[in-house]
Amino acid sequence: MRIICIFTVMTLFTLSIYIGILAILATLATYFYHKTRNILVSLLQYFCGFWFIVSGFVKAVDPLGTAFKMQDYFSQFQFSFKGSFLEFLSPLWPFFSEHAIWVSLFMILLEVMLGIMLVIGSNTKFTAWAFLLIMIFFTILTGFTYLTGYVPDGVNFFDFSHWGVYTASNMKVTDCGCFGDFIKLEPKVSFTKDLFLMIPAIIFLFTTRQFHRLFNPLINKTINSFSLIGLIIFCLYNTFWAEPIFDFRPFKNKTHVRELRAAEMESAANVPVTMLIKSKTDGKIIKLSQDEYMKRYKEFPKADFDITQEAGEPSIPKTKLSDFTLLSLNNEDVTDAFLDNPNYSLMIINYKVPYTTGTQSVEYKDTTYANSDSLIDRSNDISARKIVKITTRTENEIVKVWDTKWIAEYKEKIMPLIQSAEKEGIQTITVFAGMSSDEIQSVMKLTGLSSPVAEADDKLLKTIIRSNPGIILWKDGSIVKKWHIATDPTWKKIKKKMK
Repeated sequence: MRIICIFTVMTLFTLSIYIGILAILATLATYFYHKTRNILVSLLQYFCGFWFIVSGFVKAVDPLGTAFKMQDYFSQFQFSFKGSFLEFLSPLWPFFSEHAIWVSLFMILLEVMLGIMLVIGSNTKFTAWAFLLIMIFFTILTGFTYLTGYVPDGVNFFDFSHWGVYTASNMKVTDCGCFGDFIKLEPKVSFTKDLFLMIPAIIFLFTTRQFHRLFNPLINKTINSFSLIGLIIFCLYNTFWAEPIFDFRPFKNKTHVRELRAAEMESAANVPVTMLIKSKTDGKIIKLSQDEYMKRYKEFPKADFDITQEAGEPSIPKTKLSDFTLLSLNNEDVTDAFLDNPNYSLMIINYKVPYTTGTQSVEYKDTTYANSDSLIDRSNDISARKIVKITTRTENEIVKVWDTKWIAEYKEKIMPLIQSAEKEGIQTITVFAGMSSDEIQSVMKLTGLSSPVAEADDKLLKTIIRSNPGIILWKDGSIVKKWHIATDPTWKKIKKKMK
């Protein structure tokens, strides 16, 4: 637990220092005990290798988080490439988005394995070229994300003539996901980082003969093989078999959501605002606090001054905790009612109910009245006019067909938990995302769900838990414990967490 706490306050600067120190120590040890061909190249090997191992590992802890981030990228690529000279690539992005988890796993495995191969000096030519290519890929991603800050809403990325002033809110992907939820990086910082790492990537191409090689080829192959097998198992465990082994998200176990959410919202409401007053005559800018400006506003008529606001940074950084909002099917906010419950409660999260699309035949009755050419699509319409003719027409409508396997698993694993909780007087709430009220009621009918339900943002639900469906035990606004559906949590197991 102490290690996780240290992780949560890590910054890119402190991480760079730690990796740098480790790289220096490893380089010195290699120089004195193994002899290096080039101490600078060896230092770069260790630094870049350890960097890739760390950045890959914190994503291997939560491959689904990386997959969700990649879906954001793919969606933005699809929009940006449309109508540009790269439009021929547009069909790729929906495909990649649908299989984002496998793209995520491949990138994580490649990143960590390249880190290991750099550290031990294995397959030097392949490693050097692969490192350069992956750095080019990362630099394009982070550069694209940062540069979208110059692209106003409604303007295509490749329409350079319409780029404007950099505005952070223009960016559709606000975090590169380079370190998952371990460290959140602004796109500009992440882009700069990747440009820096491009330097050793280019150097490696011309210095492969000067790489240190810690072991012979057989040992290298053994290390690489066992590392890859272990990494695959680790990634699959954190993706399909359980919640991430380390939770860097704000909704980790034992988090008091109500208190932290209230503190964040209060901090955001009390952010200091600075008034920027620019003279239209000489261009000079005066900065005043909002309170001071209100006292002196008559001194700055709008005819002579341009006045804008600049918000400061909140004392408590905003996280997804601030976005925690639950709405009833009647669109009523039930967040406080849920968080203020002092007793235990069971929450079932469904950030997506899988479905396929199909067609359904729907019959409509058209009624023709005397002295009227109009058609009224209601067979039970009450009218004093004489009915001349009633005809029936059939139209095919596109409908969602809910995944039968998901519904069956829900009935088998989730419904018994809800029923057991309700028998013991434990409040239950089932939360859906991205569905209309009619669709939710359709799923409720198929699963037999009759307990209270709510709606929430899908990104919020994906942040809270990576399982779909996922099970969470709450008490007094705090998360007691989260369970992945694959762990088959029984009511007996859940009750053990109630003290």
